[in-house]
Amino acid sequence: MFGLLATIVLAAATVFQAQAALPANCDRNATVVAGDICDGISAKYNVSTYQLATVNSGVIDANCDNLQVGEVICLGLTGQDCMTTYVVQSGDTCTSIADAYSIPQSTLLTNNPNVNSNCTNLYPNEVLCVSSQIYV
Repeated sequence: MFGLLATIVLAAATVFQAQAALPANCDRNATVVAGDICDGISAKYNVSTYQLATVNSGVIDANCDNLQVGEVICLGLTGQDCMTTYVVQSGDTCTSIADAYSIPQSTLLTNNPNVNSNCTNLYPNEVLCVSSQIYV
């Protein structure tokens, strides 16, 4: 019984610590569930892959392989929360994505600084901010 109680207290403390680690200006958040990966979370909650990684720097590692079930992560910061997103498909280019959303390619690249200027590092299931507003 004591072991079970200790496990419950430890789990609750871990969730509390995760919630306490959220930025003060976190506009919205999500709780990690079993099987979550960063691109999946990004697609589910309309948050770019870059934004998710940036607002959780120090929490989510570069490979996004340290997510913990029950962990609360921030999805966007007040005033900097791009919720107009697109999930990259095989064969997409920056030009085709920008054209589909009627935005300049420069806006697409500004809002997604993880994409290089030649747009050669896009990958399927990556989630991009496709807003006409500049967020980054």
